[in-house]
Amino acid sequence: MLSADSQVQPSDSETMEDLLTPEQVAKRLGVSPRWVRDHATRRSPRIPAVDLGSRMRFRPSAVEDFISERSRGTSQNKRRV
Repeated sequence: MLSADSQVQPSDSETMEDLLTPEQVAKRLGVSPRWVRDHATRRSPRIPAVDLGSRMRFRPSAVEDFISERSRGTSQNKRRV
């Protein structure tokens, strides 16, 4: 699970319906749920997760930020070539 210092608490405006499961994130990214969990539970997580005890959930905005960061890195690499 996530360490206490890497836990992200949902804001008042977010409900359980707003949060995504690892399976939903995996489908969005085209990877396995295991990959999503692995990248969320690292010492420096690539995708911040909301720790709900034994359940892990993700903010849609965090997933979109992850995609945007990777997209910018890809486009920057293309410009260098």
